[in-house]
Amino acid sequence: MPMRKLNRLAVFLFVIAGGALVLALPERARPIEIVPQEAEVAITMSNVASHPKLGLPDFMTPGNDPELAAASKTIADVLWNDLDYEREYYMIDRKASAAIPVAPAASLPFAAWTDIGAEVVLAVAARRDGSNIVLDARLVSIKAPDEGRQRFSAEYKNCRREQLRLCAHTLADDFHKRTRGLDGVARTKIAFVSDRAGARSAGRGQPVVISKEIYIVDYDGADPRRVTVNGKLNLSPVWAPGGGWLAYASWMSGFPDIYVADMSQPGRALKRPAGGTAAVHNWSPSWSPDASRIAFASNRAGGAQFDVWVVNREGGGLENLTPSTPRSTEGAPTWSPNGAQIAFTSDRTGENQLYVMSAQGTDVRALVPQYVDRPTWSRLNFLAFTVNRNAPHDIGIYDFNSPGVKVLTDGRGSNEAPAVAPNGRHIAFVTTRWGRKELATIDRAGQNIRRITEVGNNDYPNWQPIQQQ
Repeated sequence: MPMRKLNRLAVFLFVIAGGALVLALPERARPIEIVPQEAEVAITMSNVASHPKLGLPDFMTPGNDPELAAASKTIADVLWNDLDYEREYYMIDRKASAAIPVAPAASLPFAAWTDIGAEVVLAVAARRDGSNIVLDARLVSIKAPDEGRQRFSAEYKNCRREQLRLCAHTLADDFHKRTRGLDGVARTKIAFVSDRAGARSAGRGQPVVISKEIYIVDYDGADPRRVTVNGKLNLSPVWAPGGGWLAYASWMSGFPDIYVADMSQPGRALKRPAGGTAAVHNWSPSWSPDASRIAFASNRAGGAQFDVWVVNREGGGLENLTPSTPRSTEGAPTWSPNGAQIAFTSDRTGENQLYVMSAQGTDVRALVPQYVDRPTWSRLNFLAFTVNRNAPHDIGIYDFNSPGVKVLTDGRGSNEAPAVAPNGRHIAFVTTRWGRKELATIDRAGQNIRRITEVGNNDYPNWQPIQQQ
């Protein structure tokens, strides 16, 4: 019987101490195991535009075990939201199915589910295995002539009480992959900057500045965790491909420089590959697709203007990619999915506009002849960015398969700093539609806005790549 082990998505608390990165790790748990029970049938891969109506009942639990029942409800609620997020299924509201008796997958009350419009039901049974929980999930057809046919079944082992959300996320991602061929984002996190716990700092004769720290949050806004604790200004966190490294700009040395944290090595010192100084300022890092290099903005060529530079992850190999524009400022670089090009912003025409060049700095061409800021390149070969020179800003995209700018947001509040999900289907962004600067997500069609922060002012979201399983 095949078995896949998923590395546990560790939750880190980063503490900057004497220039070193100290990771406080939670108690180590066994990885969640996925055990497929039988060959599944892809539901609508021959018609990807079809979205079956899916019901998710309460989980079956043996005997009178209120603790297991409560844990199962938590998993079911998170799972419903995970499945609903990707819009591959029309999810039947759990309140609508609450009166339907819970039954094993083999004996579902088909008529009752048919009455509320279900086409398939994901029936999950939960049981204890020592201190852990085991989930048995089965997708059952409701409509004739396939009534009762099982289309998906898998067992999820080693689910701990403190991992209930991860259990739901794991099931959701596995279910989406096997029934729809989709890489889900339920287990991903979003790094961002917030002043929610900001300390006030100022030097003699300098204005008071509220520090901004880096945080990590689940894709849906749950379980926020603080990353930096240095009381300084920290900006632009970016995940490396694979999610093992995190680069960001920080003023912890008194000037802006690029810092790189190896998230797999607890206690390992932070790297400063760009080698900033009081006179050389570096920020806006962007990883190459193979995580070997970082593009960034720097004034190291002299003068007040910034250029786009690249450096090796370990330092060295510094190269100025835009040296021929001494009177303009270039910045906000972002790599193409194949690593062959870099998009960036430049004010060489008097206004910040979007350009693209080869990864060697050649073949520069204007891409969007209007105000653009903070571009990010999706693996689906489109760019998302901030548009409109003056507030309110909006989120726009440029699709290379259908050139032209499409504005996604509705002008409610100011919307900026987009970060594309690793599957290309969603965009996280900053918005003031609720007052303060909060983070939200929107789908690529410009619909289904969901708020994911509610504390402090938040900025610079960056979506974690899907982890290799």
